[in-house]
Amino acid sequence: MSLPSLRGRLARLNNGKRPVLKPNKPLMLANQVGARRRDLGEATCILEMSLMMACWKQNEFSDTICAKEIKDFFDCASKAEVTGIPWD
Repeated sequence: MSLPSLRGRLARLNNGKRPVLKPNKPLMLANQVGARRRDLGEATCILEMSLMMACWKQNEFSDTICAKEIKDFFDCASKAEVTGIPWD
């Protein structure tokens, strides 16, 4: 049994006509972007956490030297808890 050539298969698929596009909405960009919800797995306070850990690593895990970064991270985490955004 021989298989039809690629050219023959494409000719049958194309059939000499352009594909028909029937959109259910007008094909134009909106003036605004929709609000995106955070998924359950998506986290906040990543920047603050990474700055805090980088400070710890540079200063041999000293809490007194990295007090500002620790405070910034805990402030962000408390804001996330109040707004209900998962931060972990």
